[in-house]
Amino acid sequence: MPNIPTSINGVTVEFASTVNKEVEQVMINGLKHCIKTNIASGHTLNKIYISSAYDSHTLPSRHMQKKAVDISRINGTKMAVGYPQGGAIKAIVDAIQDEFEGFANRRENYGPHLKKKLGQNWTISGHNDHIHLSVN
Repeated sequence: MPNIPTSINGVTVEFASTVNKEVEQVMINGLKHCIKTNIASGHTLNKIYISSAYDSHTLPSRHMQKKAVDISRINGTKMAVGYPQGGAIKAIVDAIQDEFEGFANRRENYGPHLKKKLGQNWTISGHNDHIHLSVN
């Protein structure tokens, strides 16, 4: 089983100390689809922080199936702080979530911009301070 790389399309990937980086290849493919330096017009994505992958969740969570990641910081700024201020962090988060919707194997796309499951609007609490992406 592969590990999430420390660089995706030129974007540095940092991890919380508790993160097990081992995930299904399809999850890595999903990250490669939406993590790009030029994802948001006029803004550069340099770094993401993965706060959770295969860790600290219970079944039936996609995390425990090695098919989900949580991203909580963009370019070193916590989403909970940067997103409400608008600007670059909001533009990048919105662009990541919008781009992930175009990934064929996407399942869950929860964050401050969208809350969708299998392409449909979904009601779920939380996810204003991170993006949760999962795959089938």
